[in-house]
Amino acid sequence: MTVNSVENIEIIPTGEALGAEVRGLDLSQDMPDDVIEKVTEAWGEHLVLLYRDQDLTDEDIIKYSGYFGGHQAAGARQQRREIGMKDAGKGSPTDMRINYVSNLDDDGKPTQHNRGIGSHEIRWHSDNTYVEVPPTGTLLWAEIIPDDDSGNTMFCNQVLAYEDMPDDMKEVIEGKHMMHDGSRTTANLVHPHRTMPESQEEIDGPVHPIVRIHPLTGKRVLFLGRRWNYPSTYIVEMPGDDGEELMDQLWAHATQEKYVWSHSWRTKDILQWDNRAVMHRRTAVNPTQKRVLHRTLIKGDPVISAWENNAAAE
Repeated sequence: MTVNSVENIEIIPTGEALGAEVRGLDLSQDMPDDVIEKVTEAWGEHLVLLYRDQDLTDEDIIKYSGYFGGHQAAGARQQRREIGMKDAGKGSPTDMRINYVSNLDDDGKPTQHNRGIGSHEIRWHSDNTYVEVPPTGTLLWAEIIPDDDSGNTMFCNQVLAYEDMPDDMKEVIEGKHMMHDGSRTTANLVHPHRTMPESQEEIDGPVHPIVRIHPLTGKRVLFLGRRWNYPSTYIVEMPGDDGEELMDQLWAHATQEKYVWSHSWRTKDILQWDNRAVMHRRTAVNPTQKRVLHRTLIKGDPVISAWENNAAAE
């Protein structure tokens, strides 16, 4: 029996609306085709997979992403690189396939504020929806984790959120699209290579349908991305107060506790989530303790609009 074999795999659901722990695999080792098939099946069912006690290098993480389509460079980072700007933060990797999510300052000490998100809470979002083809998924591996259970990552199931949506709300959002602003950082600051928009006409970003079709299951998925303050996020067909009210309702519905699973990190955990079908957020981190995680994005496939695929599963 090889190190990674289907016979060794044990899948343990969280018991919540999404998420499962996968045991019996070493992600630093090669994955046979039947193992990838089994993992892909579990990923489709549970949307977020957790692997514990994984001794991984950045190359291991990138290699693992290759089983699901390969890496995708983070959109804003790619744009900065193209105009000759250096990556922010001391020790940031030069490899565009990986980036570090940390609360360290330029001296390597934990802090509340750094050039990234620091130790702040992060609001609900999907990764990189400000590009035309957002990543399929995300891999996030924990190198250093605080010992006080701060900085948990929470996920909400947007397949269920759409399925459970009242019929009258489904009717209201039918055919509607949302603008996804690409000017802001995760910390809600303007990117150094961009200008903060002051009106909807100045928004620079893609327009995505509020509901997309999942390419593997054919199911409809609520697709909200990240909501910034006016004017950066708006419904194209409802750009005024009515659109703001509808977005309030959508985010309140999509992030209900019944759709959420919260992950409490341990060192050497790695999470694999489906960026097409979940949103995630992070609770605040203790700014006196180090937190360093390694992330790569899994190459995306074009967004399939539910409005142009009415024959797809409802």
